Amino acid sequence: MQQLDATVHPPCVNRSLKLTTIYGKEVYVGFVHLHQLERQTMDRLLREREARGPFCSLEDFIRRVLLSAEQLDLLIRIDAFRFTGQDKYALMWEKNRLFHPRRKHHRTEELFDDEREVLALPQLEAGPHDDAFDQIELLGFSLGSPFELLPPSVREETVLASQLVAYAGKRVCLLGYFVTRKNIRTRGRKLMCFATWYDRRGQHFDTTHFAQSLQRHPLRGKGIYRIVGKVVLDFGFPSVEVTELEKLPLVRDERY
Repeated sequence: MQQLDATVHPPCVNRSLKLTTIYGKEVYVGFVHLHQLERQTMDRLLREREARGPFCSLEDFIRRVLLSAEQLDLLIRIDAFRFTGQDKYALMWEKNRLFHPRRKHHRTEELFDDEREVLALPQLEAGPHDDAFDQIELLGFSLGSPFELLPPSVREETVLASQLVAYAGKRVCLLGYFVTRKNIRTRGRKLMCFATWYDRRGQHFDTTHFAQSLQRHPLRGKGIYRIVGKVVLDFGFPSVEVTELEKLPLVRDERY
């Protein structure tokens, strides 16, 4: 999407639907991808928005949609109320003032504008990677480049997917974000696999992991790996026969 000059947004209570939605070059991740969001919360949110229009504030949302404190926290953490112009830390502070777990919250009509106490918000500073870590935890993936989460010490210059053809028959080193794998068995019933990755420019490439290499250097789930191997061409299409593989650490999550 980003290669097509599109902007990918996390779920938004005023724009997102159940499934991911595209508005021109604006892409809004669907609520279905938000782990732990209950089906009834999503249904109530969408029905209320369709019936009575967009939400104008966090307080308006709390008045109109019945949900638990945990579900509200989830929506705030994924930045689903960013239309208010407040960051998630200010909204969490606001939520603690407005939302009372022991009180039933449901849609109400406001007949009068009540004066409410305005409390001073302490200075809260977000870390540079807080949104990315929240997205990984709550969605299972980051909406930005995962390569931005590498420590500076491992952001080395390596071969890119677009350069592989020029290195046919040679040993190369790449950094790749793991996408998926296909397992197969050799005639000797040993496990090997083919894997698909993308590099820091968003270009895809494939790797072959023969049984001996896979046993020595197993794939350990989603993440960024340093990949070393020989470039081979098959009908002009390059892939890498892996000889070394290392999963790289990400920067430390400073929230915990």
